Formats: sequence, C-alpha cells, structure tokens
Amino acid sequence: MLSPTTIWIAFALYMCFLLGVAVYVTVQDKKKAAGGSLLTASVKWPVLVMTYIASLMSTWVFFAGPGAYYRGGLGYWISEMSYIALFPIIAHFTMNKVWIINREMGGTFSTPADFYDARFKSRALRIILALIFLCASFPYIASVLVAIANAAQYATDGAINYRLAVIVVGLIMTVFVCVGGVKSAATADTVQGLLFILLLWVIVIAALIVGFGGSLSKAVTKLWDDVPSFFSYPGPDGWVPYASRFGYPFSCAIGWTIMLPHVFVRSGYFGDDLKAQRRLSYMTPVLQGIVWTGTMLIGLIGLALVQGLPTSETELIIPYIVKNFVVSFNPVLAKILMVAFFIGASAVGLSTSNAFLSVASAIVADDLLRNTFHMDLSGKKGVNANRIIIAVLGIGSMLLALDPPELIFTLIMFSIAIVMPLFPVLVLGIYWKKATKQAAIVSSIVGTVLVLATYFVWNIGGTWYGAIGMLGSTICMVVVSLFTKPDSKASEAFFAALKNGMNRSYK
Repeated sequence: MLSPTTIWIAFALYMCFLLGVAVYVTVQDKKKAAGGSLLTASVKWPVLVMTYIASLMSTWVFFAGPGAYYRGGLGYWISEMSYIALFPIIAHFTMNKVWIINREMGGTFSTPADFYDARFKSRALRIILALIFLCASFPYIASVLVAIANAAQYATDGAINYRLAVIVVGLIMTVFVCVGGVKSAATADTVQGLLFILLLWVIVIAALIVGFGGSLSKAVTKLWDDVPSFFSYPGPDGWVPYASRFGYPFSCAIGWTIMLPHVFVRSGYFGDDLKAQRRLSYMTPVLQGIVWTGTMLIGLIGLALVQGLPTSETELIIPYIVKNFVVSFNPVLAKILMVAFFIGASAVGLSTSNAFLSVASAIVADDLLRNTFHMDLSGKKGVNANRIIIAVLGIGSMLLALDPPELIFTLIMFSIAIVMPLFPVLVLGIYWKKATKQAAIVSSIVGTVLVLATYFVWNIGGTWYGAIGMLGSTICMVVVSLFTKPDSKASEAFFAALKNGMNRSYK
C-alpha cells in the first residue's frame, strides 16, 4: 500500500524530532550542572504520568492488544479492567514507600536492585536481581523491534525487508538512548504518549465509520449474530480458560504495572515529590482505561468485519482493516491511516524500548560492574561506559528480534512473568522487619525457577504466567525468614529512613 520511501521518510522525520528532544534536554542539563548520570531523573507529575504510561503501553496498543481482544473477546477486556483498578492501591502501599526510601537515601537509586540492596545489604541478591531483570528486558525490547518491523513490512506489502527494518530501527533506537539518556526519553514520552493515544482513537473512529457507518451498536449486533462467543468466556478462540482468568489479570497487576524494571524505576524513583506520586496513582488507571478500551474496540470491530484470521495475523488487525476495508472506502484516508498506524506503533514501541534500554544499562553498570566488580565508573567515564552498555544491549535485542516467536504477546508476557516472584520480597521487605536476606535470595531463585518450569517444563506458562512462581516465592520468603536470623544492623538505616520519610511526607 505504501512505498518504502514513504515509510522511511515518516520514520526519519519522527526520529529527528526525538533526537532533537534528546539533544535539547541534554544541553539544558549540562547548563544546570556539570556531568550527571544518563540513568537517573527527577520529573514533575505531567512528565512522570506520561513517561509511565508510554513506557507501560508498549507494542500492546497497536499489535498485541487488538489481537488479544480479537481472540479473547469481551471477557478479556473485563479481566484487564479489573487489574487496572488495583493500581492505586498497590502503588500506595509499595511504590510510594519506595519513593520515600529513595529520597531519604539521597535520591540516587537507578535500578530496582538498589532498593532491595538498601533493605537487605546482600551482594548475592543484587547479582541475582540484576540477572532476572535483564532476562525480562531483552524479550520486551525485542518485541518492540518485531512489532515495528512487522508494521513496516505489512504497510509496504513486503517491499521493506523484515530483518533490515529490525536492524535500522534497533540502531536508531540505541543511538537515541545513548545521546539523551533517561530524562530526554521521559520528556519525549510525554509527547509520544499523547500522540499514540490520539492516533489510536483516530483509527478506532475511522474503522467504525468505514465498517459500520459510525454505529457501534451495528458492530455489536453483527458480532452478537456472527460470533456470540465474543461476549462470554472463554472467548472466540477459546483462549481465556479458567486458569488465565486469574493468572492473566493477577500477573499484569503485579508484573506489568509494578515489577517490570522500567516501570519500577519510573513509579518508584522519578517523581519530584509525593504529590507527583499520588497523581501517578490515580491518573494512570484513567489513561489506561482509555487506551485499553480503544484497543478492545479495534478487536471488536475487526472481528465483526472478518472472522477466522490465523493467530499470527490477529496482531495485525489494524493494518488488515486499513488494507481490506478502508482502501475501498477512501484510498487517501487508507494511506493516512497506514502512516498513522506505523508512526503510532513506532511511538509507543520506542518509548518502551528506550525505557527498558536505559534501565537495563543501569543494571549492568551499577549492579554488576560498579557494585559487584567494583569498577570505577564515576564522571565522564561512567557516562561513556553507560553508552557502550546501551549499544551492546541494543544489539543483543536486535539479534533476538531477528528470529521471534509467532506472537509478540508471548515475548511481553514472559517478561512480566519472570519478575513476579520478586514482588513478595519487595512487600515483606517493607512491612516485615524479620524478613532476611537469606530468604530474599532463596525466594528469588525458587520463584524464578518455578516460572521457567511453568513455561518450559509443565507448559502452563500461557495461562498461569508468573502466579505459581510468585506463590512459591512468597512461601519461601516467609519460611526461610522464620528459620534464619535477620541482620537488624543492616536494615536499621532502611527502616529509620522509612520512618523519617513517612513522618515528613505525611505530616
């Protein structure tokens, strides 16, 4: 439908804008203070909310989400709404306290393991957490490259080679993070988040007008007649069995919205004050509801228009609608929507991959090189080291994206599942003074092994995701803590900071 030239020009213009933001933010930071880290930031609440939302959405918005609703139906949307409503509660009892601890200890945390280390003072735990969070990062970054490359290939009817697109997008993405770091990515996310939400709803409205004259009731009626299973469990493809009705929303409530490394850092470290943290808590569900409802409507409209798409093609339902329905309605509108789809997919994907790359590089630099191997990464040396690490991580993700699984959804959900067992360590570390570092180490290892077993041994990872691993982690955390002695001296500074911060913040 589109020529390769059109796609590359659109992508180049968009990336020029992002690189302009990166350069501008970097220059402004240098004017305020010499040096600094690429990997830490303190931002006001509008930027905090939008960088969190943009990083959280990922390729779900234009690919995995519409495809999931096409296969899973309305019940799948209901399960998503249930965990979105839990975010303010979870954030209040966990991430607000993470923020307080970080501020009381100097505001220098850059990786999730920094918080755990402040509580348990264990080098072994830091290394284990670093490896787990890196395991979550690579599949997620790869999912972005897969999605954008698929979008380019589909939009040009195969004229753009998939592997070439992966390499080009991956290299440009890596350069952007190297140039600007965390704060520029957060600033760009504010614009990107608004852009992809707008483009998503433009596509929803256009598809509804083309397919059903703008009447949602007509689309629903047709679906009720043709595919009534859309409105009940287990959905059109029998894809939402009982196990996943619990496993999926539970895993997303914990893994996606809190424990993925890039959202952990944003929701726990980035806010410039507690007011920003609170606004993040109550504005996030509203924005998520808007985005998730848009993706659900695309799945609904797509299924009402055409049934029986192969599983792998369901994640391309947006360009499918444009190429097979919008083009006969108005060829010019079809081209505009296809460009919008590609730019929107690039925007939401790049915001997530940028966030993941920055945090993954911090994990390597701080958790492994600086704190484990005691390498000197201060000043300019540290900035250069971070850029080299970002480049290596970006190339590694590109290699993984060259031979992806059938569904982008698979990559995303594995990343979510693998970090879930770390949540009990977080919660019990905050609220239970008897929790020990030995328990944290054992529960992290056992929980991760159980998640891997659900995927690669028992073949139930696609329904339970990280729930079984989290259960095993919780049991180990409690049992091992009861049989080991807590290091009260090591945790004394942690709880003193928490108490002082709570008194100051909630006075």
